[in-house]
Amino acid sequence: MKRETDYGHPIKTFYHPKDIEGLDYNRDLGDPGSYPYTRGYYPDGYRKRVWTQRMTAGLGSSKQTNEVLRRYREMGQRGGMLVICDRTNAMPIDPDHPIGRREAGVLGWPGASLYEFEQLMDDIPLTGQSITLLGSCAMSSIRLAYIVALAEKRGIHLKDVHGSVTEYPFCTTFGQTDAQPLDLDLKLWLDSSEYIVRNKIRMRSGILSQHFQESGGNNAQALAVEMAMLKELCGLLVHERGLDFDDVALLPYELVSVGSRFFEDIAKIRALRRMWAKMARETFKAKKEKSCQLLISVHTSGRTMTYQQPLNNIARCAIQTLAGAIAGCTAIDNACLDNAHAEPSPLAARMSLNTQHIVADETGVTDVADPLAGSYFVEYLTNKVEEEAYKIWNKIEEIGGMIAAVEKGFVQKMLKESAQEKHREVESGERLVVGVNELVIPPEEDFQIPIQELKTGDSEEIARRMEEWKKTRNMPLINQKIAQLYVDAKKEDTYNLMPSIIEAVKAYATAGEIIGVIRKARGLSYDPLQAIDCPFDL
Repeated sequence: MKRETDYGHPIKTFYHPKDIEGLDYNRDLGDPGSYPYTRGYYPDGYRKRVWTQRMTAGLGSSKQTNEVLRRYREMGQRGGMLVICDRTNAMPIDPDHPIGRREAGVLGWPGASLYEFEQLMDDIPLTGQSITLLGSCAMSSIRLAYIVALAEKRGIHLKDVHGSVTEYPFCTTFGQTDAQPLDLDLKLWLDSSEYIVRNKIRMRSGILSQHFQESGGNNAQALAVEMAMLKELCGLLVHERGLDFDDVALLPYELVSVGSRFFEDIAKIRALRRMWAKMARETFKAKKEKSCQLLISVHTSGRTMTYQQPLNNIARCAIQTLAGAIAGCTAIDNACLDNAHAEPSPLAARMSLNTQHIVADETGVTDVADPLAGSYFVEYLTNKVEEEAYKIWNKIEEIGGMIAAVEKGFVQKMLKESAQEKHREVESGERLVVGVNELVIPPEEDFQIPIQELKTGDSEEIARRMEEWKKTRNMPLINQKIAQLYVDAKKEDTYNLMPSIIEAVKAYATAGEIIGVIRKARGLSYDPLQAIDCPFDL
């Protein structure tokens, strides 16, 4: 068994003061609530408020997902809701698309219209909790439009709604199913982000290292990629869209993947807080302390949840949840015991939510902010992962920044090599995984767990329902709004399409129609899969 970090640095038998002899408490750590925020943003840690405790929902129809969200609240979900969108939504294409008919609702919520969002949120408040919708970048502007439209319909001021519905433009690079080119994703992200900032909407945008790490990247690489993305995207909003950094700094949040390297994952989160704080103050000249505080949420790693012996995943989830809590995150959503099989069953969801409550209420971890601070090992790991991340980040900067590094394939090559190395280590036995290459049992002796599955024909039923619903729409109004969107999408890239998208969404144009028309205006095919023609006379 190898004794080294996730990124290949040797680990000694023990650590002592000489390993951190250059550490300056005030410069490198500070008290909790003080710059550079290595130890967290609040002097009292979790004593006044525990992290947002939530579970991922999204399977089948909007009505089914709504029922799951209500059930989660009864199970102990606190502070926020989290819905993941399906693969048709990620592209986006509509459920009645020839490909969508086989995919709708399979791995998430098929939220292709305001009508679907209204069903999703039926009898669920828009206020009093964070509303988080995870999906692709291409859908960001449309998901934001859903929030704007439904808040207006319910007579709720947007300042009272908070959460995150937009995502960064590198999703496809890190294994998501967005079918749009990078330049279009980047434009849609900048438009939605600018709209949020200028209208002072309390919606965050996910700029995530989670996808990168879940696809096989290591901790140092994930830190470097995250900081490169934050620098470039915030820089575009400041320098190209003319926004003030202290306003832009309230936009991003990071969803960190916490895996099975307990101390190392804690160190990674501590280093991330420090790296962001330094960049905010030194590069962007932040004037407000709040601008130096990057919101960090934790997703316990689905990549580490094994198909074999799924009950072992309960232990993995508990360890990773504890790591996220010790590190001082803002929210946690857990992977589940059945993560490698399907979307969470009621049993798996309850176990994962209970795990969060057990960690919060029974372990004493909420009593003290940053309880591992001062550990020679943890402080060494924090310094080391930061040091290694800066080396990789500097290489990205030498290439020309994150966009250039993606366009030239540097990031993809780095990710592929890391994933291959992890696979090789498992195959060789250097990396032990209980139930996979250690303590293996015959399949017939494996634990049988309930699986949450769609019934045969459920996707087709979602597609047929959309077909029938489309016939009931006010098509003259939709044609009017779509025509205006087409005209606006032909304008320069800095022209913000959000007002036109919001109007189209209010008229009940679908995601496939809206993105299709924007694509057509940019000289692309209406359908990214080239299976259907544009239904509008443009």
